[in-house]
Parts: sequence; C-alpha cells; structure tokens
Amino acid sequence: MDLTPLKSFFKSMFRRWEDSPNDQQYYVKIFFAIFSALVCGIAGPVFAGTRGVIFGFLIYVLSLYVIRYLLEIDLEDLGGTQKMITNSLPSYLMLWVVLWTLMYAFTIPPEILAML
Repeated sequence: MDLTPLKSFFKSMFRRWEDSPNDQQYYVKIFFAIFSALVCGIAGPVFAGTRGVIFGFLIYVLSLYVIRYLLEIDLEDLGGTQKMITNSLPSYLMLWVVLWTLMYAFTIPPEILAML
C-alpha cells in the first residue's frame, strides 16, 4: 500500500512547524483531538460512554502513527518514544473531552432532555 499521498497531505498540512518537532507533534495531536471530538459529538448517543473513550484512544494512537511514520519525525528529536507518547497528552485529553461534551450537549434531542 502506497502511503505517499497521505504523507504529502500531512507534511503539507503541518509544514509550518517543520523546524520544531515538539510543536509539530503538538499540533498533530490537537488536530486529531478536534477530529475525534467532532466525530464523537456528532454521533451523539452512539459514541456515548465506553465507545467514545475507546474511539478517542484509538485516534490518539493514530496521531502517534502519523507523527512517527507519516511525518517521519525522528524520536531522538522528541526525546524518545516515551516523550512522544506523553508530551501533549493532557492537552489532547482536555480538548477532546471539552469539545466532545459541548458537541454532545448540542446534539441531544430536546425530547430526551424533557424526560430527565
């Protein structure tokens, strides 16, 4: 499977931060946090609870894949594998949960809220 189009897409999207690998990984994770929150929020009750948490976790793992293999950032520039995983994890989690909560709150039908 040829990943060249995908590589060029992500490289062009995050080219602005090429000089700073830490900034580049931060913005990749923020992009994926917004994406996962939008999917979880728009899906509404389908992704409520455990499904949404698992989906958010899988998207975070996907962001690590993009950082390592599609953007080809050297792990030594980031401080190793552990630093790649833990750097900006709190930012990812907070943005994902806040946006997911806001999106979910606005997608619940009023009839369900009236029953509560």
